Amino acid sequence: MRELLYNAAKHFKRGKALSERGDARGAMVAFEEALKDLHAVKPQRMRDVLLAQVYLSRYVLGQDSDPLQADSDLRLGYSYARTTAEPTVRHLAETLWEERRRRPPLPLPRGWRPPRTPHAAGAERRDQQGGARQERGGQGGTRQAGDKQAGDRQGGDRQGGRGRGGRRGGRTQGERRGGQ
Repeated sequence: MRELLYNAAKHFKRGKALSERGDARGAMVAFEEALKDLHAVKPQRMRDVLLAQVYLSRYVLGQDSDPLQADSDLRLGYSYARTTAEPTVRHLAETLWEERRRRPPLPLPRGWRPPRTPHAAGAERRDQQGGARQERGGQGGTRQAGDKQAGDRQGGDRQGGRGRGGRRGGRTQGERRGGQ
């Protein structure tokens, strides 16, 4: 695990050096390799600091080439930075976040639609069918006060709800007072 963190740090340093030399594509590849290593490590402070730094660096590098991906990187970097106690990373994230908030929102690409989720697709289907519930002949909605249904309890079926004996610890009142 420590080896993955060291490798991720090396990839991050290489990405920073490549971006300073103007090799944006090489830097993005190095940052991607760092992210692969970091996401393979269980959560810990050093991992979160590096994740924040990598995502924030990707944001700065990708603002012009891929603004939608860059905004996603900013959100992730900002989130990881907030979970750390590292003041320099938090300050960088806050500064970049405020900078981004001052700029106008990005126009969505032509023809862009949010990805459909199974829940949203089901809601759309129900709307087309005329509502969430359909009336079926003789079924549903006709339950009356005396009707029984699976899971219904009778008045005498009620149990204590606390396990053995209906009391904490399963002892009776006499046992708690010293009796048997």
